[in-house]
Amino acid sequence: MEVKVFGKPGCEYCKTTVKKFETFFDRWNIERSKVALSFFDMEQMEGLAEGAFYSVTKIPATVIEKDGEILKRWDGSVPLSEEFKQYFI
Repeated sequence: MEVKVFGKPGCEYCKTTVKKFETFFDRWNIERSKVALSFFDMEQMEGLAEGAFYSVTKIPATVIEKDGEILKRWDGSVPLSEEFKQYFI
């Protein structure tokens, strides 16, 4: 399982998105070895390339993916924990 967050370093919504997933993984006792949480900086070449692959046009953009299949996606908003909890427990 992978969670990919696309954003920019100065974006408070992007920071909040990453922090929210970290907090809830800890709270729900999700093993970090089973879930990869990645932040892609859309001001850097690697982030832009990955963002282009996922057609990111608004930040923050968040993708939950399992075995190469996108399970859920949010564009331009911070996901609510109730919206993503079902994918992890």
